Amino acid sequence: MGPSLAARGESGSEHDGRSVPTNATVIPLRPAAPASAEEPVGDQQVAAFWEGIFLRQGRTLRDPSTAECHRITAATFGLLINGARDQGVLSEDQAEYLAKLAVEAVRAPDFLPAGE
Repeated sequence: MGPSLAARGESGSEHDGRSVPTNATVIPLRPAAPASAEEPVGDQQVAAFWEGIFLRQGRTLRDPSTAECHRITAATFGLLINGARDQGVLSEDQAEYLAKLAVEAVRAPDFLPAGE
């Protein structure tokens, strides 16, 4: 397995002919700084966050094929979170919080404003 994007420096790397920025915004584990893990994050804010990532790569979650790939990937991370919890790598609270973020990611394409 190669080095992580973060380990490659700020210049980026090439993937399918596109530059993948390594100094991109880190995925916020607590978008909009909720007061607690139980406080929901605004669905449109989460959707805008994910859409911004895709737009920087010349893609959009408004494209059904791209949205489906995103959903599959986010759901797979949910499975990884459950596995980490089951193996004792994550506490129950940590796994629950991260699983909620994975669900928000899966649902993100549903909350994009139409026609933008």
